[in-house]
Amino acid sequence: MKKIFLLLVTAILTIAFTACSGAKKTEAAAEEPAKTEAVDSVKVSDSQPAAPVLSPAEMLKSFQEYAKAYGEAFNNITKDPNKYSELARQSQKKVEEMEKIKTELNKKQSEEYQKSLEIVLKVNRGGK
Repeated sequence: MKKIFLLLVTAILTIAFTACSGAKKTEAAAEEPAKTEAVDSVKVSDSQPAAPVLSPAEMLKSFQEYAKAYGEAFNNITKDPNKYSELARQSQKKVEEMEKIKTELNKKQSEEYQKSLEIVLKVNRGGK
């Protein structure tokens, strides 16, 4: 009796799994992923326009402005948490961009970068 019950449950689960997983695809379902991939590739290329090439000095200035805004947003997090969240999401990307051009900075620019980086890292650590 137990063997029959287990066989029946196994058969039901197999049928349910096959039906839910979509093992039997129709022609329309087979064409659908191809359409989605084509649309996704168009979206990716359209949403990421070519970034203008900035000089290291311009990138440093941009990073300094970002660090200042990020620090201010952290200090005023209760007033505008959305601004802080938006800037926090950009933190890693901004630091990575600057690390790539770090070797192109002169001594004074490197010192300015370090000061701005310290602000960003302090905010990332929660102000400690």
